[in-house]
Amino acid sequence: MKKLFRIALFSALAVLTVSGQEIESVGPAKALELTNNPTTYLVDVRSVAEYVLIGHPVMAYNVPLSFWSETEATFVPNDEFVRDLQARFKPEDVLIFICRAGGRSLRAAQAARQAGFAKVVNVTDGFEGKRDVDGHFTVGGWKPAGLPYTYDIDPKLAYQEKKSNAASLVRI
Repeated sequence: MKKLFRIALFSALAVLTVSGQEIESVGPAKALELTNNPTTYLVDVRSVAEYVLIGHPVMAYNVPLSFWSETEATFVPNDEFVRDLQARFKPEDVLIFICRAGGRSLRAAQAARQAGFAKVVNVTDGFEGKRDVDGHFTVGGWKPAGLPYTYDIDPKLAYQEKKSNAASLVRI
């Protein structure tokens, strides 16, 4: 019985080690510095509406982890997220993921790693940063740090909408 328990424990630990490999996290300034490498890409995983209306790093590709659904009045997962990444990037590219405050980008980095992207990085504090004592997103983050961002949409970087995804999702 002890031997069976040890085998089960080691198997579980092995699965956790492979699937739960730690994702490297960097601050916004380091992320900007890393984008100087020609095979390193900043991937903004916020919804299209957030990317457009709140602004985004000037070099960031928009590949949403989720979309805003008007019919459900909530975010719904982008079931094509991994395929969207694979259509734009090579498995050997370095992908740096950014979102609003760091949570979605970590999930995106984990999904990319599981899909075979060898080098993935999460931007801690995201684009807007963490909340201050008044509840505003001003602590850390790309935008509060004064790093280059824009509201302009570069068609090469914008989300590449598929007709099959269009029905009830807001794509402003």
